[in-house]
Amino acid sequence: MLKRSLLALAAATLALLAGCGDTRVASQPSPTPKQDNKARIEAVKADCMKGKGFRYTAFVMEGTFLSPDQEKAASGDYAAMKAHRSKWGFNVFSNLVYHQETETIDRSGPDPNVMIKRDLSPAQQKAYGKALKACQAQAIKQITGKSVKSEQDWFEQVDKLVEQREKRELDGDPRLVELASAMADCMAAKGYQAAAKNPINMETWGQLTFMKELHELARKEGGRDIPPYTSTGPWYQPTHLPDADARRYLAKEVKMALDDLECGKDFYAAYLPKSVQVAQAAQAEFGMDPD
Repeated sequence: MLKRSLLALAAATLALLAGCGDTRVASQPSPTPKQDNKARIEAVKADCMKGKGFRYTAFVMEGTFLSPDQEKAASGDYAAMKAHRSKWGFNVFSNLVYHQETETIDRSGPDPNVMIKRDLSPAQQKAYGKALKACQAQAIKQITGKSVKSEQDWFEQVDKLVEQREKRELDGDPRLVELASAMADCMAAKGYQAAAKNPINMETWGQLTFMKELHELARKEGGRDIPPYTSTGPWYQPTHLPDADARRYLAKEVKMALDDLECGKDFYAAYLPKSVQVAQAAQAEFGMDPD
């Protein structure tokens, strides 16, 4: 899986680009201590923007960008994972084959602040963006005690915290270590060789294997200065791969993804729910919406 907070950022960006709706600013009740940090951050941000002379509506996305079946798959449900992988594999070459399709749904509704900003002149939009950046940093600091320089820095700090806790709580879990080792042995018997048997690697190695393959195809196309593949990115995909070739690669990916699932059935059922808990706990500390 890609880092969850970065996926959330991508989803939020798409929502902002597509946003439209009522531009009226509704009055926002002050959040109670029981409300989540994200709502409290938005309330502080709205007050800060008002103090700088800008309209801003406290807005928290609701719902999820995952379909019900995707949510089941993310929780380690075997049937849901098998149905997903039978078509999408590890979600790599499927991006080329099914690029006109989408499995995600948006139940969050439009962000009214998109239209508020669009109504401003170019100069005002620039000032609005600068003010919003400052207000967001101020709100996050006030509510969570965390210091962030920008939205990108916000997400990067969360990713770093998630990574630290995953190494401790997932790779350090004796039961997960046992299940991951058994999964690796099963895959080896099928002719696959994972670089390492630790839980985090066993959850990601299949997808990273095909991401590397896709990246190398992009490098062979030439015409662009593409660096060698690394697991930490960035990674590229080819722009002129024939559909027949993309489908051939996807068929190979699907087969491996299904073998991976059969060997890791017990592993994923234990690993994925705990992985989600670790990520959500880190996100909550920074006042970020859980993915």
